This record gives sequence, C-alpha cells and structure tokens, in this order.
Amino acid sequence: MFNSPLNYTGNKRKLLNQIIPLFPNNQNFFVDVFAWSGLVWLNSDSKKIILNDNNEYILSLVKYFKETDTEKIIDTMDEIIIKYGFTDSHRNWLKSYKEEKHEWLSKYNKQPFNKLKKDYNKQPSVELLFALVVYGFNHYIRFNSAWLYNVPVWKVDYTTSLRKKTIEYSEALKSKDITFFDTDFRDKKLYVYDGFYYFDPPYLITQAPYSATWGETEEKDLLKILDKLDKKWLKFALSNVIEGNWKSNEILKKWAKKYKIHYLNRRYLNANYRKKNITIAKEVLITNY
Repeated sequence: MFNSPLNYTGNKRKLLNQIIPLFPNNQNFFVDVFAWSGLVWLNSDSKKIILNDNNEYILSLVKYFKETDTEKIIDTMDEIIIKYGFTDSHRNWLKSYKEEKHEWLSKYNKQPFNKLKKDYNKQPSVELLFALVVYGFNHYIRFNSAWLYNVPVWKVDYTTSLRKKTIEYSEALKSKDITFFDTDFRDKKLYVYDGFYYFDPPYLITQAPYSATWGETEEKDLLKILDKLDKKWLKFALSNVIEGNWKSNEILKKWAKKYKIHYLNRRYLNANYRKKNITIAKEVLITNY
C-alpha cells in the first residue's frame, strides 16, 4: 500500500486493507469528491482519477508532489531544515536530542517552527506549507479567520520514515492520470463521468477541524447526490462514522438502510501534550453494489 507524508487524524491509511477489496474492479474513472491527500484512490487500480477538494491548500500540496521532481522535494525540505534550524533525526541519532517528558522534539523545534510560520504567513509557498504540515501539531492544515496558518509545533521532525513516504507518494502520483477540480461537492460537473465514485466527507458527529463547517444541510445534500448516482446506475462508496463520541448519526443510519453497510475496524488515537484519547467509532463503508 502506498503511503503519504501528509498524515492527519482520520486518514484512511489503517483502513485501506479493508476498504480497497470492497471496491469494484476495472472502472473507467475513479472520482474522489473529497480527496484530501488521496490515499484511497492512490491505492486503487484505477489509472484515470478525478480528484476534487475545495481546500486550495490541500490541492496545492498534491499538485506539488505530482508535478515536482521527487529529489527536488527532498532537497528543498533539507534546505528548510538547515535554514531554520530544525532537528534532523534522519541524519542525527534521535537520542542525541535530550527529550523532555511530553515534549519530545517540540522544545527544539518550537522557535524554528514559529519563524517558519511567520515567514509563510508573510509570503506563502507550497514548499514552506509542506514543512509546516510535517512539523505542525497532528499534521493539521488550519488557518484562522485572517487566513493565517495557526497550528502549533508538534513533537516530531522529518524522519527517515516520512522521507520514505514522501518518495512513495510523489512517485505514485506521477504514475496516475489525474484531473484536478477545486469545487463544492454539489457542483454538477463532478457527476458526468461513467466511473466509480468515492466519498469521504467531513463526518457529522466527529470533532476534527475539517468537520467544523459540515452540518445537517451538507449531510442531507450529499445523501441526495448519492441517491441520484444510484438511479443512474453509477456505483458509489461512502466512508463515514455512524456512531462515535457518544453520538449517533441518525440521518445517516436511516438513509443507509437501503444500501449495503460494511463495518470497519478502526480506533482513532488523538494525541496532545498531556494525554492520549482513544475514540472507538463505528466507521463504515456504505455501497450501492
């Protein structure tokens, strides 16, 4: 399975071996309506991809990996590490950095990260954004109301593992025929393809940052679109959570009764500096085939 250096809470990496076998084979197009970093379609057998996400920052990163030479991406990150003075556990033995309880590498990287964040907010570039994602808390991409990147530093750095993921992801993207869209999921131009449609929207009952703007109106609009695809005999799969955080998505539960529900095995681990929170959620893949 291909991986991605754009890790974030809620990605599908740990579910790929459950999800991919449930997809239909030999589809003309794989249409990912809420693509984010695209791990799901990247690991499908489809060569022609329609990738949509209305987050311009996410799309800029995916395009960066698609269009930029892989070696240049690595070299640019190394230049940023040296320029700002970040830790480098890839070249320096990790234990050469004395760790403080709960802080790990964050105490070394806090000042470089804040300088990088200041420079990015003054003059944004996709190269600096990637570095912020690597060193930022939970690898979030988050901006305030003034569109300034406002994630704090995290405990990690650009490890050997992340470098490997960078290479895998960049090369895998270059092997695919991708058409990019940056539109709302309700845009009709997304639904003209004779192919397989995959949806991984923000989840109505979760608390992730990317779910903040998703409400019942958006949920119901999406379910109407899925019904329309079904009437057109187009296959779809929807990833979602029907129960979690002591909540239940009754809208989704009622709607899903007419389709096939595949229950997936997943635990979310959300880490902060003081504790680890484990959320047991009933995550599902809902299909019309």
